[in-house]
Amino acid sequence: MAARSAACYAPPVSDRPQLAAVLRERSSEILASWIVRFERSPLRFRRATKAANHAAQVANLVETLADAVGGGTGELQPGGSATRELERAAAFLGGRFASEGATGFDVAALLLELRDVIAGAAAPEDASAMTRLFEWLTAIALDSFAAAGLQSLRERVSDQLESGTPVVELLPKVPAVLLVGAPSASVIDNVLSRAWMLAVGTGAPCLIIDCGGLAEAGERAFEAGYRDFLRQAEGSAIQLLMSTARRPVRDQAAALAAERGLPFQPFERLDSAVSHALERAGYLLMRRS
Repeated sequence: MAARSAACYAPPVSDRPQLAAVLRERSSEILASWIVRFERSPLRFRRATKAANHAAQVANLVETLADAVGGGTGELQPGGSATRELERAAAFLGGRFASEGATGFDVAALLLELRDVIAGAAAPEDASAMTRLFEWLTAIALDSFAAAGLQSLRERVSDQLESGTPVVELLPKVPAVLLVGAPSASVIDNVLSRAWMLAVGTGAPCLIIDCGGLAEAGERAFEAGYRDFLRQAEGSAIQLLMSTARRPVRDQAAALAAERGLPFQPFERLDSAVSHALERAGYLLMRRS
């Protein structure tokens, strides 16, 4: 009977507080401790941002963590459903830091100092899980920070190429666009469209497209941008003159122009294309007369 009665008892329940409850009850204390630690963190060098700028995000991260640990810290596996919102929050943090001109050291300091605060408030059984989780979140945030910075750089370079690519009249009615660097397909489309409007506006018979300054990456993007440009130029009598382009680019450009019914002629050298454009514009006839 004694053995049967013992079997009726429920398994022992730990009296340690649940981490989710600790995070919710002590959220203000955790945030205040994080602010102090972040401002003093030895991980930061330039200190380009203030803790107050990110307090709301950190508070949201703590709240999201409290929801995530409701099923126990054992569920907090990288890429798992329980950590999905935390990973999104970390990625957003990294992107925001990049937009503010902060450094990766600031990103790491934010999450690693928060890790230490939460690990200090958690039971020993949960502290190691928090350490592993925040190392993973730090990696995500830094990856997002780097990706956002690279995207920002690409956008700046694209803006500079679009505004700085020469679109000029070499002589009246002899417009030319001199492609340089590694413009994206959209930049190539925009620059060619601007050159086309110059040709139309001046009544030019030809438009010179010089590819001598294109880098290899620019050549790869040329086809898509050129194809988009040809959609608006279709049906025009203005002749496209391509100079100093490598053969694969030249052959592709000729084929696409033929598809749209546009007159096209390649030249090995820019001066040869200019001479042809001068002749079409009537300069040689004026000189002879």
